Amino acid sequence: MHTTAQALLEAHTRHVMSQLSGKALDALIAEEVAQACDWLAARPVTALADAQRVTDFLLRNVFAITPSERLLDQIGTLATKALKSPLNAKTRVDAILSADDYAMIADRIIALEDVRTELVHAVMQNHEITHLISDIIYNGIKNYLAENSKLANKVPGVGSLLKVGKGMMEKMGTDSMVENALKNYVRHNTRATMEMSERLVLQALESHKLKATSQKIWQHVHAKHLDIATKHVSEKQVREVVEIGEALWNHFRQTKYAHALLGELVEAWFAKWGGEPALTVLETIGLDRQRLPGEVKLFLEPLLAELVTSGQLEARVRVHLEAFYGSKEVSGILGG
Repeated sequence: MHTTAQALLEAHTRHVMSQLSGKALDALIAEEVAQACDWLAARPVTALADAQRVTDFLLRNVFAITPSERLLDQIGTLATKALKSPLNAKTRVDAILSADDYAMIADRIIALEDVRTELVHAVMQNHEITHLISDIIYNGIKNYLAENSKLANKVPGVGSLLKVGKGMMEKMGTDSMVENALKNYVRHNTRATMEMSERLVLQALESHKLKATSQKIWQHVHAKHLDIATKHVSEKQVREVVEIGEALWNHFRQTKYAHALLGELVEAWFAKWGGEPALTVLETIGLDRQRLPGEVKLFLEPLLAELVTSGQLEARVRVHLEAFYGSKEVSGILGG
């Protein structure tokens, strides 16, 4: 390398390094962020990316990647730490959830009357549930009639009735037709009872009653500490939940539905907001012109300080500058 080029390389390196520390760095960050904001404000999002590229990026870097064991271990460890934190024993429910916020959430849920009606109907008219309840009723009747009850000794005439009932139960042991007839009778009446019960349940779940109940729940729990719930959750259970979440995600991310829905949502976003200035996207998440310089500085300062201290930054600066100052073009200009 030409001796003059070598001297210029050293001077240029010192200049670059001086710009990356102290007040010079503050000024550099402020200037570059301001220029970047002006540049982003003059360009719509669609000038920087389109729906297809964003969709493809997410498919490659989110949907196509299986969560690593290390990541799952970190999630499980941190979740357990949060649930077992000593803070939970010192923090009340109303310290993290205000009465107004609780009421708002409860009101929104209570307002879902159609969902509530469909859910109750689905449960109360479920064939398996009806079958289970009818079997419980049948066995209760059977046991009641077959066993000697203290009631027989206290109420006149009941003893004779129970003897008849016991005889019928003994006959049922050998006569399946009698047993099936009783079962069918119970099931038929159970279905009618379930229909009536559905109406009763819906009446019990009327909005004004649910609201009163939600207020009572709040009065009961608002002063409790968070560990009233978290203390019953073990590390093993947390790990199991993480494993379930992994299994659900690994299946969902590979489905045609997930891929199609992702593309649909990205397309919808670009259709509505893609024409806005790119800076507006940053402002949407709170990173406006006033905050950006400070946030960039807070992130870059410790990183640059470590790069300088370790010598990594100067070494990389030299690599790029040496390529220029050692080039034939520079040697030709300097006449060497």
